Amino acid sequence: MLHTLYAFATSPVGAWVAFALNAVGVAGFLAYGVGQGHLVWLYLRRGPRRDRATWSGIADASLPVVTVQLPLYNEHLVAATLIDACAALDWPADRLEIQVLDDSTDETVAIVDERASHWRARGIDVRVVRRAVRTGFKAGALAHGASIARGEFHALFDADFQPHRDFLRRTMPWFAAPRVGAVQARWGHLNRTQSWLTRAQAMVIDSFFLVEQEARDRAGLFIRFNGSAGIWRAATVADAGGWQADTLSEDYDLCLRAQLAGWQMVYTRDVVAPGELPPTMHDYKVQQTRWARGRGQVIRKLLPTLLRADLTPLVKAHAVFDMLNILTVPSLLLVGLASPWLALALAHQPSLRPWALALGIAQLPLNGVLVPYFVWQALRPYARGFTAIVREGILSVPPFFALMMGLNLLMLVSAARGLRGGDVAFQRTAKYRALDGGRSRRARVTARLSPETWGEGVLAGYFAVTIALDAALGTWLYAPFHVLLAAGFGAMFGSTLLR
Repeated sequence: MLHTLYAFATSPVGAWVAFALNAVGVAGFLAYGVGQGHLVWLYLRRGPRRDRATWSGIADASLPVVTVQLPLYNEHLVAATLIDACAALDWPADRLEIQVLDDSTDETVAIVDERASHWRARGIDVRVVRRAVRTGFKAGALAHGASIARGEFHALFDADFQPHRDFLRRTMPWFAAPRVGAVQARWGHLNRTQSWLTRAQAMVIDSFFLVEQEARDRAGLFIRFNGSAGIWRAATVADAGGWQADTLSEDYDLCLRAQLAGWQMVYTRDVVAPGELPPTMHDYKVQQTRWARGRGQVIRKLLPTLLRADLTPLVKAHAVFDMLNILTVPSLLLVGLASPWLALALAHQPSLRPWALALGIAQLPLNGVLVPYFVWQALRPYARGFTAIVREGILSVPPFFALMMGLNLLMLVSAARGLRGGDVAFQRTAKYRALDGGRSRRARVTARLSPETWGEGVLAGYFAVTIALDAALGTWLYAPFHVLLAAGFGAMFGSTLLR
């Protein structure tokens, strides 16, 4: 059997089949590169928004009422910090309402009640809202809170965020434009340097906010509301159909419906709200599973509506591209799985080598220009000067690439489940009050390893063998790629085992 497979793999027909599989995969993420390249071009071509109005001359008594919504579920380590940070927001006390949407079943209940009582005694309107039945999870809590909120604007923070005091003063002026329905601030990080995992996550998030969100905002394209550190106009939420719990990406779902209804969303990179990055691989996987499955559910729910929408070609193309860019995941996996076959074929079919070289050259704009540009932009907030940037790059870039490679199986499976539909079960990401320079309190996880985790272990072994094959055959075209894949899947598998 093995002899037959080897004979086919090294035959001219088998070699071209291997090349074709790789070419299909490469075409998938080259399409992604074209879309991202156009975003970078828009980013460089257009300056930042200059249409923000100022409310500096408006008396405090004339400012709108803002309701700050804080959805919580068993967040005893961070609940007090979050409530205290929001109670300190610089906004007139009679114009500010803080809703603690508490669905907790543990000691968080007592903590929330104590902090709410503390701040009410000091003139801050902190209201604890509890539901008899926790239906709809976060989306249900937000919908319930919106139905009883007294503010015409709703600011939203997840449990692990700590907004700065001037957050409202710096974001609310955008709503002077009547068609602005939501404002999204940039996410910062409370524990970016805690570990290789948090550094890698920060690179992913920062490249998204500092390039993608910025470029879409500058060009007037659809942008994303990211679930936290943003403000909604209450009328926009109602007009778009409200918070809906039929997907795990209630934030992405609502922002698409709002923009399809004609509302404008604004992103401001100058306002940064720091939050906690998941410090353990288990918690990071919980988060990414939810996000990827939610993306699949949103595609199933809204892609037909988006394709039929009356939008300009550029806006529609980028909205569809943003929705479907998760499809690069199977493309990358296809190339990874088929490339050892291609390496073997190249060793026995030299005539194929120019074609394989051409395939590699086709990727240079993506791998040689676009990816380094995103990396450079993501590092700029943390380093000044060439030496500092190099140091940050050494500490952050290898973990970033390893994480991006190792995450592919989990994202593929999760997105596929979302596309398939079915029940929506929300699994929260645990919070630990993690900070740079300190240890976070972590609960020990005793859950059984998932099939995806065992799959990561198998793939780590597969690509380790592939590296040995590259060395034996002297075919180094894909060797760096195989090293990253082995490291990525190995890190995902090993870190989960050691949780």
